[in-house]
Amino acid sequence: MKRKFAWIGAILSGLYLLTIGPLPFPAMDPLPFIDEVVALGIFLKCTSYLGYDLRKWLPLMGKKGNYSSVSRQAGKKDVTIDV
Repeated sequence: MKRKFAWIGAILSGLYLLTIGPLPFPAMDPLPFIDEVVALGIFLKCTSYLGYDLRKWLPLMGKKGNYSSVSRQAGKKDVTIDV
């Protein structure tokens, strides 16, 4: 049942981003870009739940656990960091 809701959410938010999102309605949209950001967030969450991780193509939407190379190396036992 959750997968059906995820598919519906991905399809509806994707269609919104492709069709209604780019249309200019400055008089009707009091907070521009907020609805597109919400639709993009819903789309990314639904697709990641379904197994399609699209966040790697968007530099602003980083993954959890995305660490720098220094912190990855610090987890090893033979690395010494001198401060």
